Amino acid sequence: MLSLYYPTGSLIHRLPTWLKLLVLAVGSTALIWLPNSYWALLAVVVPLLGYFLARLPVRVLGTDLFRLSWLIVFLLITQLIFNEPVQAATVIARLTTIILAAQLFTRTTKIQHLITTVEQLAKPLRPLGVNPYKVALAVALMLSALGQIVGFIGQVRDAQRARGVRLAAWSWVVPVLVLSLKHADDVADALVVRGLD
Repeated sequence: MLSLYYPTGSLIHRLPTWLKLLVLAVGSTALIWLPNSYWALLAVVVPLLGYFLARLPVRVLGTDLFRLSWLIVFLLITQLIFNEPVQAATVIARLTTIILAAQLFTRTTKIQHLITTVEQLAKPLRPLGVNPYKVALAVALMLSALGQIVGFIGQVRDAQRARGVRLAAWSWVVPVLVLSLKHADDVADALVVRGLD
């Protein structure tokens, strides 16, 4: 599993994993209630501030923003086609904030801590036939996959630019989809080999 963890020993790194998960979940839910306004774009400042509080290098933030930029461009174009500019800005603000917050979470939380925490939280569901470890592994894979997919977008765009391919706004979608499906297939094979199918 890809780990994006970057150790700095900051306060955010030392916070309990359950608390960071709670903040991520509550914050993401609260974004739904953002009114359609250009002021919604200020929400993106929150995870950016988190990067600085976590003492993550500017290079790490730059990498995450660069990888995310192609997705933002694609979303912006599609949103402007189907929605008014104000609504498009609000949707972009919500998605960008959630993705950056999830990236910040994975940058400041070890995968094993995430799995242990979610497993503990899922234990009350065991009488219902739920396997807490599998739930925890699924959550860890989902958060890790966000960074992986954003990375695929950057790889595809770099490869297209190197080959002189015309950089249409949607030209990366199919290659990224193929890479994502292959990655998912590889992860599934690895889980089956370990008896976690």
